[in-house]
Amino acid sequence: METIDKPTAHLLAELLEAYGISRVIVSPGSRCAPLSVVLARSERFSLTCVIDERTAAFVGLGMALSTGEPVALVCTSGSAVLNYAPALAEAYYRRVPLIAISADRPADMLDQRDSQTIRQAHALDAVVRKSVDIADMRSERHLRYANRIINDALSAATGRIPGPVHINMQFDVPLTPVCPDKPMTFAHRINRPAATAKGSCTELVKSLFPDKNAKVMIVAGDMHPCDKLRQSLSPANAMERFAIMAEAQANLPWGQTFSSFPDDCSALPEPDFVLSIGGSLVSARLKKYLRSCRGTRHISLGADDNIVDTFGLLTDTIDCDTAEFFSAFAAHVDGDPGFAAQWYSATRQNKPSGASVAALIRHIADAMPDADFHFSNGSAIRYAQLASFDGKHRIDCNRGVSGIEGATSTAIGAAMASGHPTVLVSGDMSAAYDIGALSVEGIPTSFRMVVLDNGGGDIFRAVATTRELPERELYFTTPPRLPLRELAKGYGFRYYETTLEHPDISDFLTDSDAPAILCVKVPAGDAKSLI
Repeated sequence: METIDKPTAHLLAELLEAYGISRVIVSPGSRCAPLSVVLARSERFSLTCVIDERTAAFVGLGMALSTGEPVALVCTSGSAVLNYAPALAEAYYRRVPLIAISADRPADMLDQRDSQTIRQAHALDAVVRKSVDIADMRSERHLRYANRIINDALSAATGRIPGPVHINMQFDVPLTPVCPDKPMTFAHRINRPAATAKGSCTELVKSLFPDKNAKVMIVAGDMHPCDKLRQSLSPANAMERFAIMAEAQANLPWGQTFSSFPDDCSALPEPDFVLSIGGSLVSARLKKYLRSCRGTRHISLGADDNIVDTFGLLTDTIDCDTAEFFSAFAAHVDGDPGFAAQWYSATRQNKPSGASVAALIRHIADAMPDADFHFSNGSAIRYAQLASFDGKHRIDCNRGVSGIEGATSTAIGAAMASGHPTVLVSGDMSAAYDIGALSVEGIPTSFRMVVLDNGGGDIFRAVATTRELPERELYFTTPPRLPLRELAKGYGFRYYETTLEHPDISDFLTDSDAPAILCVKVPAGDAKSLI
């Protein structure tokens, strides 16, 4: 059957069906024509036409109350959507799942005195549980984004706390010609099971892994230390059964750090499952690889306010206690030792540069077994991945936003509150950016700051965006004016210098009458293979 050439309209229709929505109240209009045609021609929905949007919304409310099932509403652009507000307010306070879908003009036409154009996106925020705004998109990347945020909205409408949501759909030239075939949409429902009751993780694991010999990769990003989670995969043979990739700042004693992740993974087997925990990842190579694994089931574990689909292939996001999940997982799933061995072999054979800096960090860690470590972003946190931390030290980095600001201040604040010896490893640009932190009163004498003097933002000599630019050194790497010796003296720090070729840091480690700064000369460009 001929259909409308609007991928986002088809995407929305497929997701409405995936969430069990079969009743739709449509109100006439030209801007919403793609939606009305796609829904009608799919023959999977029961459509009722109600001219007045205010009445339409209350009719939908009555249907949802009677059946206990969510109902969708479709209207055109302009003031039409505002007429949904009274019924949505009622639905909000009675927890009734209504999906208000408004067609809209493209965002660039807003406030341009064009007809039937108002600020529709988020116009209903006071009376809905979630609002999303979908542009008229066609690329795979943008359609996967649309899939994720529409899933977010439909999950909010039909989840544990049901209620109304607003999905605003922008359409450029809505009355486009029909086409013979439905466009590719990349639509898929992202499941959101919860495992909160005692013992529920065991049943959930059994349902997810009917094949106990599945090829499983566990990916761990930024996390606070958690003894319960550390113990949940503590059996000695866990590393032999699963490919466990844990970044240094995941604060886990198990796992193969993946800054040594191979650039070409084409010869390696894809996992059947990827289980991801924690926050932001550093490794661009790992993210690139996982985004290519089209046949893999990707499960995100832990609580989040919204769906987080870092790799664009998320199938499940499970609200659960991750330690309990992995304890049940390790007891039930045997894994595939051959799969795990291939991955560990590949990561160990790939040896990026930075080994000298990593060895220095490792030496400091061995000499200060009770210390907490903080790293600035850029090169420093990437060197941390090569330092082979074994879980005995707490590792922190401001990976929430991954910016260079505040690394020194954060480390100093942590040292003051924890009472632990604290080591900050910072690039020279990050150190210069936050140099005022050295003036804070009460910095512990056990605080140590290692400044990697690599001629500015060395990471810009590595990333593809900037490494070939003729303006690189002037406007990107930007070697800072950083008179560390004088600054250390002025702020009451002891000051030391060393080189990677002949590191001499014994006094830096042992002097205890004042906090200390160590300046390490690192060749410019050393960070090139860390990306």
